[in-house]
Amino acid sequence: MGRSINGWTLPAGWGIGQGRARSPGWKAWVVAMGLLAGCGPREGLYGVELRTEACSGTPALEGVRYLRFRVTGVGMEPVERYVLVEPGRVEPPEVPSGKGRVLEVRGYTDLPGAGGRVVSVGRSHPFDVPESADEGRPTVRVAVRRVDEYVRPGGANDACVTLAEPRAGHTATLLEDGRVLLAGGIQLDLNGDSTTLSSTELFDPVTGALEQGLGLGSPRAFHTATRLPGGKVLVAGGEAVSAEGTLPMRNARVLDVAQGTSTAVELKVARSHHAAAVDSGGRVLLVGGVGEGGAVVSEAEGYDSTTGQGFSVSTRVPRVGMGVMAVQEGRRIAVVGGWDGTELRPEVLFFGYEGGSFVPVGEGARLREPRRDGALVPFGGPERLAYLGGYDSPGRVEDVRLLASSEIISASDSQVTAGPQVFARSNLCAVALPDGRVMTLGGLGSSTSGLVSDPHVEMLVPGKEGGPTALLGLKPLERERHQHTCTVLEDGSVLVVGGLDDNGVRQTTLGDLFIYTPVPLD
Repeated sequence: MGRSINGWTLPAGWGIGQGRARSPGWKAWVVAMGLLAGCGPREGLYGVELRTEACSGTPALEGVRYLRFRVTGVGMEPVERYVLVEPGRVEPPEVPSGKGRVLEVRGYTDLPGAGGRVVSVGRSHPFDVPESADEGRPTVRVAVRRVDEYVRPGGANDACVTLAEPRAGHTATLLEDGRVLLAGGIQLDLNGDSTTLSSTELFDPVTGALEQGLGLGSPRAFHTATRLPGGKVLVAGGEAVSAEGTLPMRNARVLDVAQGTSTAVELKVARSHHAAAVDSGGRVLLVGGVGEGGAVVSEAEGYDSTTGQGFSVSTRVPRVGMGVMAVQEGRRIAVVGGWDGTELRPEVLFFGYEGGSFVPVGEGARLREPRRDGALVPFGGPERLAYLGGYDSPGRVEDVRLLASSEIISASDSQVTAGPQVFARSNLCAVALPDGRVMTLGGLGSSTSGLVSDPHVEMLVPGKEGGPTALLGLKPLERERHQHTCTVLEDGSVLVVGGLDDNGVRQTTLGDLFIYTPVPLD
């Protein structure tokens, strides 16, 4: 006979803190709870579904004694409730009706005041709470994951979720609905020959589902994918392997995943290995890259998402291996590092949109230690960027040195200062977490046999009030990789997808994906 929890009937044997292992080796707990913030026609009605499926790692609710439900939103004070994890009647807090509510769930070993610690975390996509039951009861889905572990999503047939096509040199774009669009890339066969992909896949971090997405029209890798206002994605440039060799591409596509449409866009210049960023007005700046004949592209160009048209940029920016990122809440776009085919470029450029195009703005700045193929990431707020690792000189990769240093660029006063020491790597994946911390994952490191894929993971914690940055080494990746993607999800966790595993002898294209949830600071 089933048991009723707040009016929702669950099969016998199920409840909070209980679950079933699907097969030997699985540590997945599935918790399907009907939680209502009230009974009858009153404000703040909503249901909650906790999802904890995973095919690796510690079960999300193992050792959890209390769950904390905390709801935030515009126009309301945060409300929270601690719930003892045991079978029976439990309720998240009642909240005022309104739009844009967010539910965070934390699993504690005991109450915080009694020395309990957080071992699992989840946060919902924004949801609306109706005024009465007549308007329906929304079900809020929250994926709860173990902190400080690499968790692989579980799928059907008791197997880990894997890509339909292993890929490296692809892009990953967080969509407005919380899903992630994985686009293009390359595959290497056993002989090291590459094939370019034209497929996309959509990953849902809440359910762990992975499904086929819109096609790219033509195969491409080492392109850019920029989310535009309104949720569309501009997939631009890249390169494709053909009978004539590896050729840069001059076309782009605007993908509207929600509507299921794809629109072709013609670029002014063929380019791959370039960089792009969007400003607060929905205008995309595309810079540098490798063009026809392997030459470094000098021409920058723009794309206006409001008109669907491209436009010229008069300032020439001949660079490859640089970072490009919006700063000052999208009012400016910074171009940092890289080389022009001959020498490293120390200039830090800032662009703003004026008079129908992007133009240089602000005072110039220079890197203290010019570099290329580092990682550019926001650092402690919208005014600062960190440029991490990379190579110390132009030329062949075999002749360069990996850097273990970093630099901090201030967009407000164009100052460049020395940053923290990091693991010496190039092509590392770096992401900024919502709380200001920065994670670096993988990349290319050095060994006695030359450059190889690297497993190092580290956390950079900006110092308070200008204090020194703390550098924490985290658990290394279970499999080293580079040319992978790292994406911060809506709940603050980090999705890592694919890449190449190069051990100096053999290169393998990876088709796995996993999620890392950092330990909360508070």
